[in-house]
Amino acid sequence: MGGSQHDTLRANWKCVLACLLVSMSPFQYGVDFGLIGGIQAMIGFMKVFGYAAPNTPVGWNISAEVQQLIGSLMTLGAMVGSGLAGPLAWKLGRKPCLWMACILCWASDIIMMCTTSVGGLYAGRFLIGLANGLFMTFSQLYIQECSPAGYRGLLISAFQFWTSIGTLVGTVVDNFTNPLPGKAEYLIPLGLVYIVPVIIAVGLFFIPESPRWLAETGKMEKAKKSLSWLRPNQDAVDGELLNIQDAIEESRVNSGTTVFMEMFKGSDRSYPPE
Repeated sequence: MGGSQHDTLRANWKCVLACLLVSMSPFQYGVDFGLIGGIQAMIGFMKVFGYAAPNTPVGWNISAEVQQLIGSLMTLGAMVGSGLAGPLAWKLGRKPCLWMACILCWASDIIMMCTTSVGGLYAGRFLIGLANGLFMTFSQLYIQECSPAGYRGLLISAFQFWTSIGTLVGTVVDNFTNPLPGKAEYLIPLGLVYIVPVIIAVGLFFIPESPRWLAETGKMEKAKKSLSWLRPNQDAVDGELLNIQDAIEESRVNSGTTVFMEMFKGSDRSYPPE
């Protein structure tokens, strides 16, 4: 009976709030996805990054190459950011990497809002891709390592929710700012990019680091303190921390025993006779 009392969402409210805060990270990707297509069709944007086209209905256009690079450089940045996640994860932890993503997001937005050159726009797109790669990777790591097993699937599923909400918000804002004159029509949507990183960056000061990462780096007292903050049942903290240590040790024992190319070899699926 005591165990079920500590297994409810209400009992785990601190952990749920921490994971929900971190799960807001995909909002950035959703906003970017919703904003960028509409922004490229805005006259104010085309006047800065496009060219005069008297034969078109609006009198301005933007080249296909610029449009393709606006999208692809963000994707490239996200790939690079995800690729850098491995080394960064060991050295810095989850929270510092999320702070780094927030800083990259702000820097990219400043560049995109202030620049009047296509090169500056490209740089901003690449940087926001880096930020998105770090956001997506480390937010998932944090949730997987901090959430109770019974609610892990539910909290991970919040990713898709925030992505969809971000896309919707970006599209709606584009729709309302499109009639505005001059640069304001695309600068206001870009300003949205600041909001969620500010919320995440401030909120990270009030939640603990991942107990698994702390245990992996030998900071057992901090790992116990982190787990005690995340779990309502303090009597079960030592047992869960021991399980984390066992899992880390097993991972270390098994690391390096499997050759990379073995993943591409066939396996013997035959079964012994009964």
